[in-house]
Amino acid sequence: MGPSREKDFTERLRLLVVGATTWDAEALAGKLRARVGGEADVLARDTLPRARGALREHTIDCLVLYLPAGDAEALEALEAVLSSASEVPLVVVSDSGDRAIALRAIHEGAQDYLIGAATDPDALDRSIRYAIERKRAAARLAHQALHDSLTGLPNRVLLLDRLNVAVGRSRRRPTSLALLFLDLDGFKGVNDSLGHDAGDDLLVEVARRLQRTLRPGDTVVRYGGDEFVILCEDLRGEREALRVAERARAAITEPFLVHGHELEVRASVGVARARPGQTYARDLIREADLAMYRAKQLGSGVELFDTAMTAEAMSELETEHQLRSAIELGELHLHYQPILTLDEDHRPAAVEALIRWEHRERGSLAPMEFLPLAEETGLITQIDQWVLSEACLQLARWRQAGLVADGVWVSVNVSPRSLGSPSLIDAVDRALAGARLPPACLSLEVTEATVDEEPVRTGAVLEGLERLGVRLCLDDFGTGSSSLSALSRFPFDVVKLDHSLTHAAGTDPKGARLLGAVLGVARAAELKAVAEGIETATQLEVVRDLGCDFGQGFLLAAPAPADELDAWLGARAGR
Repeated sequence: MGPSREKDFTERLRLLVVGATTWDAEALAGKLRARVGGEADVLARDTLPRARGALREHTIDCLVLYLPAGDAEALEALEAVLSSASEVPLVVVSDSGDRAIALRAIHEGAQDYLIGAATDPDALDRSIRYAIERKRAAARLAHQALHDSLTGLPNRVLLLDRLNVAVGRSRRRPTSLALLFLDLDGFKGVNDSLGHDAGDDLLVEVARRLQRTLRPGDTVVRYGGDEFVILCEDLRGEREALRVAERARAAITEPFLVHGHELEVRASVGVARARPGQTYARDLIREADLAMYRAKQLGSGVELFDTAMTAEAMSELETEHQLRSAIELGELHLHYQPILTLDEDHRPAAVEALIRWEHRERGSLAPMEFLPLAEETGLITQIDQWVLSEACLQLARWRQAGLVADGVWVSVNVSPRSLGSPSLIDAVDRALAGARLPPACLSLEVTEATVDEEPVRTGAVLEGLERLGVRLCLDDFGTGSSSLSALSRFPFDVVKLDHSLTHAAGTDPKGARLLGAVLGVARAAELKAVAEGIETATQLEVVRDLGCDFGQGFLLAAPAPADELDAWLGARAGR
C-alpha cells in the first residue's frame, strides 16, 4: 500500500489560522481570505484547545501559527501545536526578527517561518503552498524509507520498529504475539523460466493475497526477495497462530496467472511465539526464520519453533545466510585441475574449475560441504553463473599470457537446477562474451542423474547450448543405468569415466575389461573420453593402453589456485 492520495492544488484547501488572541487570529485570517478566498476555506481559532478541536473536526491542509513579538510562551505554543498535528504542514508567522526563534521553529518541524508576513498576503499564500509541497515530499521520502518499492508493503526497517512496540505491549500476555516467516518454494524457477518481470508481478500478487486473507490487525511485511513476514497480535494462543499460517499458505496455493502462464506456487511458513522473558524482537525473527527453514526441509508447510530444535539446524541456517553473501564478500574461489593427453607428451588439454569456499570461521570448505545446501535453497544458480564467468575469464588470462594453447578448454560443472533452466544458455553466452572466448573453449559437465531427472526440459537446454558451440560432457559415465540412452538422446562431445572404473581397472583384470568395454561404447558414439581419478602409475598405464584420450587425477596434477598453476602451465608451454 502506498501513501494516502495527495490533494491537488486545484481542489479547495482548508487552512487553519491560530493566534494568541481572537483579534490576532481573525486579522491574519481576514487578510488571507482576501487573498485566497476563492481557493480555500480559512478557519480562525484563538487558544490551543480550540485549535485542537478544529484539527479533530476538520481535515486541515495547512496550519498557520501567529506568534506576536515578545511572546515568552511562543515556543511552548509551537511545540504544543506540533504535538497536536505533526502530520499537518505548518507555517509560523511572527513580528519578531529573533533568529533563534526562527531556527527553533524550523528545527521543531515548521516548513517555513515568515517575519512580518501578516501585512503581505501574497508572501503568506506562496509560503503555505510551498509548505504543503515540502510536507508532501517529506512524507513520500519517509514512506519510501519504510516500505518496499515493489509491493508497497512495510519493509524490514518498519517491521523491526513495529515488532519492538508489539513486544513491549505483549509483556503482560506474551503468548498473544506471534511472528510468521513465509518463503515461496521454487520462486527462483519462475525468474529463471519467465524472467524477473514475471517474478516481480508474482510477488505483487502474493502481497495482495496475503493482505486480503489475514486479519485486519496483522502486519504483512516484505522481508526481502521472496520472503514475507507476518506480525500477529492479540492471538488467543498457539492454535490461532497456526491457523493464520495455514490461511496464508492456502491463499498462495491457488494458481496465479502471470504473463499468460498459470503458475502453482507453494510456501513454507515458520511460526515463532513470544515467550515470558523474551524481550528482543530480533530473537523472534530468527526463530521464525529457523522454523520456516525446518518446514522447507521437511516439506511440512508449517512448523512451530520450539527450543528443542537442534543446534545442527541452527548451524545450517547460519551457513545458508553466510553462503548468500559469500560471493559479495569474495569468499568463493576456484581451483583448477589439469586434464592431460595420454600420449607421451602429457600435454594440457583442459582444466576443470573446482569451487572452494574460504569460510571466515571454518576455513576452506570442499564443494560437498556447501553445494547440496546451495542446491536446496536455490543459491546454486547464482553460484553456477559466477563460476562460469570466473572460469572463462581465467582461461582468457592464460591464453593471453601464452600459458595454454588455443585448443585448451575449461570445464565447468553444471548443477541440475541450472541445467533445467533456459537462462543457462544466456548465462553461458554472457560468460563467453565477457571473456572474449570462442565457444569451443568452454565445456559444461553434467551427470547422468541430472539429464535423467527432467529429460525433455534438459534436452531443450542442451540443444540450445550445442547451438552456441560449447562442448558438452557427460560426467560419471559408466555407472548409471542409462548411459547408452543418454548418449543417443543428448548431444554430448565428451564422456568422463567415473573414478570407480579407473580404480577397478588398475587393480583387477576384470575391471580393466569393463573399462575397455565402456571405452568401446564411447568410441562407437564418436566421443572423446576422459579417465578421472588416476592416482597410481598402474592405473595410468592401463587407461593409456586401453586407448583413453585424456586423463585426470592426482598422479598427473592436483587441483590448485590459478596463480599456483601459472608456473606449471608455463613449464609445459615451453616458457
